[in-house]
Amino acid sequence: MLIPSVKHEGKTYIGVDTGETSLPLSALLPTAVKALSETIDIAAGRARAAFVSPGSYIDQEYLLAKQEASEWLAGGKDETAIPSSVQDHIDMFGVSAEAAAAEIVATAEQWETALRDIRNLRLGGKAAVQRADTIEAAEEAAQQAIEQLNRYRPPEA
Repeated sequence: MLIPSVKHEGKTYIGVDTGETSLPLSALLPTAVKALSETIDIAAGRARAAFVSPGSYIDQEYLLAKQEASEWLAGGKDETAIPSSVQDHIDMFGVSAEAAAAEIVATAEQWETALRDIRNLRLGGKAAVQRADTIEAAEEAAQQAIEQLNRYRPPEA
């Protein structure tokens, strides 16, 4: 494993190859764990991104739409007070207001399930990396977590 930099006994070593260095494991492992944990976080970010349309704050838009649709459904489905997110869905898909609201809520719930699953994979992977006693074991734990996150994608429509 190549570690960008390692601090040991007051010195900073740049571009440390863990298989070639004489630095002790006690200096290498914490830095390796940090780097591997960051790669798990990146893989989790890619997994989350696969569930939403491209763009900034789309996930927040989903949450707002769910809130509006849920409140409208719970509030008696007043056809004279259809929230904008529900109306947008009606306009785009040509469905009834109730169907639009139900579809918005169902989509948001799928997103929330994905978030929980991805979080579980991410944190489980990072915990396994932190428990590792060797760099090789940490790399293996990270690789397993990253592979799981890379496979976690929405079903094809």
